Amino acid sequence: MRLVEADDDLVVAVTLDELRLLASSIGEALEAVDEWEFSTRLGFEVSAARTLRSEINDVLAHAAGAE
Repeated sequence: MRLVEADDDLVVAVTLDELRLLASSIGEALEAVDEWEFSTRLGFEVSAARTLRSEINDVLAHAAGAE
């Protein structure tokens, strides 16, 4: 993982394996932590985690189609 650019947005380059690890980790957190305590333990709402995991999976699917 490396920082590519830092303006108003933070742009980070990651490998496909790093992205897969992140998506899997989010999925495991969603399964392991009950919804009622998710935001307390992780600091984010369940919906934000699901959205991020979905967006990561979309990027991974797009990358797989490009291979």
